[in-house]
Amino acid sequence: MQKVLITLTLALCVGVAFAADIVTMPTANQLKKGEVEVAAYYLNLDLPPAAPQNVWYQTLYVGVTDWLELDLHRADVDNDKVSNVFVASAKVLSETATMPDVVIGARNITGERTTNNPAVANLSEDTSFFVSAAKTFFLSEPGAPPLARMHLSYGNADWTLLGEPRHNGFFGGAQVLVTPQIGAVAVYDGTDLITGLTFMPQSLPGLTLKAGTYGDHQWIGVAYQKDLF
Repeated sequence: MQKVLITLTLALCVGVAFAADIVTMPTANQLKKGEVEVAAYYLNLDLPPAAPQNVWYQTLYVGVTDWLELDLHRADVDNDKVSNVFVASAKVLSETATMPDVVIGARNITGERTTNNPAVANLSEDTSFFVSAAKTFFLSEPGAPPLARMHLSYGNADWTLLGEPRHNGFFGGAQVLVTPQIGAVAVYDGTDLITGLTFMPQSLPGLTLKAGTYGDHQWIGVAYQKDLF
């Protein structure tokens, strides 16, 4: 019975503490039925003057069932095109005290072209696939911060952001919840090291403010998660 309670506490804590989104990188952070998360990012790009200088990025995550999630990623890239990438993912294993969450999924399932760059325009239309696992480790008592969530994924090249091959081969990293309101992230998406700090105001449940680095670039973002029913 104690193991069951620990497992339920673990699942509840992780669901509240960690948003579904880590700057658009696939993970096993899957929403449950009726949960919705929206996020918006601004990326300030450190690129030559002729290249894009910024990206406005928005995401919508919808938990259709406890095992199926559908997402929409919209990118408005400076000096390039606006694109919409649809993502579908399915949970095939739920985390327990000993086993990780495991999710399989596909990005750009409609085959949308996401860039006007002729060198990679055709590649950006490809659907990419991934399998992601995540396991939570409590550094003190179960169900209480500090805690860490470790991520490991494997996939084939996804060319839908900035014309670069992300999520190819192994990628992943760690999320850490230092206090109930403050967290940190460090992950590698196959091309760039992504770092960030997150803040969840106690007076505004479901809201997460975040900022960090994306390779040589910088980003800021906000996310909101709500259980609709």
